[in-house]
Amino acid sequence: MIYITSKQKKQSLVFLLLALISWASHASANPADLETGRDIFYKHCKACHGDKGDGKTFASNVLNPPPKNFTAKKSKKELTEERMIQSVTKGRKGTAMMPWESRLTTEEIRAVVHYIRKKLMEVEQ
Repeated sequence: MIYITSKQKKQSLVFLLLALISWASHASANPADLETGRDIFYKHCKACHGDKGDGKTFASNVLNPPPKNFTAKKSKKELTEERMIQSVTKGRKGTAMMPWESRLTTEEIRAVVHYIRKKLMEVEQ
């Protein structure tokens, strides 16, 4: 007979919880979410961040600081998914990035961040 200690049960539950969280984050990364994210980006974000996410737009000439260049190596290193979600949700003080929490749902914010990371930043989730 196999006996499982209380510590082993806790470790198993933690592992299961982490696996479920990981699965849930990847489960939302389906093509429909990418399409939704792309549509939101082109409707609300491209005027400042550009079609390619490189920030090369008229806005970059008049905004200080200029819009974030998502294609830059520095951006790929410093912009975590969590930070991007927070930036879209609450905006960025000292920049022209306004909060979108009253205009987009949580799911829409996650979709646009996923689109930016996957298609423009080319970051593997």
